[in-house]
Amino acid sequence: MKRRLAGGFGGWICSLIVALAAIAGTVRAASTSRAPVTAVGGDHPEALAKVFPTIVRIEAIRLQPSDGRLMKAWVGGSGVIISAQGHVLTNCHVAEDADFYRCYLFDGQRIEAHRVGLDALTDLAVLQLDLSQRPKDAPPLPVAAFGNSDGLAAGDAIFALGSPGFLSQSVTRGIVANPSLVLPEQTAGKMILKGEDVGTLVRWILHDASIFGGNSGGPLVNDHGDVVGINEIGVFNLSGAIPGNLARGVADQLILHGRVTRGWSGLTVQPRLEASGPGGGVVVADAAPGSPARQGGLLPGDIVLACDGHPIEEAEEKAVAHFNRLETSRLPGNEFLVDYERAGQHHSAKLTLTTREPAEADDIELTQWGVVLRDVTPDLARDERLPDKQGVWVENIRPAGPAGQAEPELRRQDVIVAVDGSPVGDVAGLRVLTEKLTKDSPNGIRTVLASVRRNGAVLSSVVELRVKDPDRPVTPQARKAWLGAASQPLTPKLGIRLGIKEDGGVRLTRIYPGTKAEAAGLQVGDVVLALDGAPVTARRPEDVDAFNRQIRQYKSGTSAVFSLWRDGKKLELPVMLEEQPIPAAEMPYWKDEALEYEVRELAFDDRVRLQLSPEAKGVLVATVDRAGWVALAGLHGDDLVLEAGDKHVSTVAELRSAREEAVRAGQAWWVLLVQRRGQTLFVEINLKPAKAKT
Repeated sequence: MKRRLAGGFGGWICSLIVALAAIAGTVRAASTSRAPVTAVGGDHPEALAKVFPTIVRIEAIRLQPSDGRLMKAWVGGSGVIISAQGHVLTNCHVAEDADFYRCYLFDGQRIEAHRVGLDALTDLAVLQLDLSQRPKDAPPLPVAAFGNSDGLAAGDAIFALGSPGFLSQSVTRGIVANPSLVLPEQTAGKMILKGEDVGTLVRWILHDASIFGGNSGGPLVNDHGDVVGINEIGVFNLSGAIPGNLARGVADQLILHGRVTRGWSGLTVQPRLEASGPGGGVVVADAAPGSPARQGGLLPGDIVLACDGHPIEEAEEKAVAHFNRLETSRLPGNEFLVDYERAGQHHSAKLTLTTREPAEADDIELTQWGVVLRDVTPDLARDERLPDKQGVWVENIRPAGPAGQAEPELRRQDVIVAVDGSPVGDVAGLRVLTEKLTKDSPNGIRTVLASVRRNGAVLSSVVELRVKDPDRPVTPQARKAWLGAASQPLTPKLGIRLGIKEDGGVRLTRIYPGTKAEAAGLQVGDVVLALDGAPVTARRPEDVDAFNRQIRQYKSGTSAVFSLWRDGKKLELPVMLEEQPIPAAEMPYWKDEALEYEVRELAFDDRVRLQLSPEAKGVLVATVDRAGWVALAGLHGDDLVLEAGDKHVSTVAELRSAREEAVRAGQAWWVLLVQRRGQTLFVEINLKPAKAKT
């Protein structure tokens, strides 16, 4: 894998920190510390009034790999409406790896959206608003107009608009500091996004209008209210925007084709070396094997002077970006004329470009394996010295899952190339093969032999694939005698304070309602000294279970005479010992694999622990997977589900039936009424992202 010099964009702040080599500064994605200006006006009220209604606040559910799962988290950013059909232009780092999008318009409307396409190389993406969710009598969408970003000059007034920190739309004002910035790698590092170096194409508009976490994707506009850039990063104490001309061209391709198609020569270039002496051009660092460049005879060390008749800029930092823009502006199949110098001699090569493929594929979760996988891209195959693109890359593993418990265990950066002798080409192929192998498998488990490429060798690993997590083993316990009361040991200090000279006993701290203990007349504060004359030996704080063990020596349904100390006197009281309640581990339960939580029916211990009345009904949320779908919705462990949809639920079967009915009905949202501690509240679960797993 390529070493990331810049981290990924995590959380709704969407901040990017890049290590610096020479200067103490940062490159970051739309983050700073000053407060935004929130009023539209100033010297250009008409210009801002024109563009302000086109600003969109974007919320998305991002899926990121961890522990063999795709963890879910809300992230946020900004966008701008660029068509009457509801296309919204934003940053790739806002829209990437997301499963659900919700957009807030200037007038307060909340509309869902889907992703049309994204382009990591320029950090741009386009969303499509679901206009069917707008009122029928709603006016046409306001649409932003693009200006000419090539006409910007240092000192020009600009405005940065967006929705910082999940807040409402805002604007900050500034001037252009540099209309064509290339980040110097020596001081600012690189901006890496999905394996792509954004700086290979983008020459940022550097300006001093403050942008903030959540401003990413918002427009940079000129004093006429025209979009001249898409705000993206912070550079030291300044801000950077993707030029509007570049953004408009990329957006057009995304809207038409869902992706940007670019030509590829196979050349990797870097600034001209000091040892090469003065002059223009870029030096060839690598010519990929089998690429048009290698077939055309170019080699590392050659100096590219011009492409298609365009001399490469002499400015060291801009030369690489200039070459990359010339190459990627051509389409696959185009001829690309490269003029270069080798050993002082001038040469030319006419290359037929092929398609430039993404550097990094999307993360895909495969629950049967307990892994997150990726397709092998040409960049990945080259960097990891893989012989070809066949197989699937293991990006993340759940240690307790099938892959993590395989023999030998699978590891991150393994490549699965075959299963039970069937070749694996990509993630889609492995998914189909897995479903075929696990279909009708006993107990939802199928043992397979996986061929795994690791460090140049191909290992054989035995993996137990699981259609679902194995059922929890439940061994019913023998029902022994039980007293419907809670107690604490009678320590020597407690005995002295209560005026009791006995050596051992328990003080009753609670009498459970509706039990034989209550019927027999036991009271809170009673001290049990003996059972049928046998002393109760609990006398230390750690002897909490000694009394219960003594009770369990009896058969349920039998009576014992309790020797008590009550109100300074001793008394004898016969008490019927009843059968132990069913423990929580033996109650009916259900694991909702798609929504990532587990419920069970209420046990007696639950009622005691949560202080629920004997009449309380509902289904208890036993566990909630970290960063899972229901966790994202706000469901907590120990919540008591009272209603699902419009139906009361008191058993696991009723809750499961309500869930299945919601899916059959195509509901987008599933609403639960839950009791949490002393109050009730509604939890709204989005079924759209999880429907593919249902």
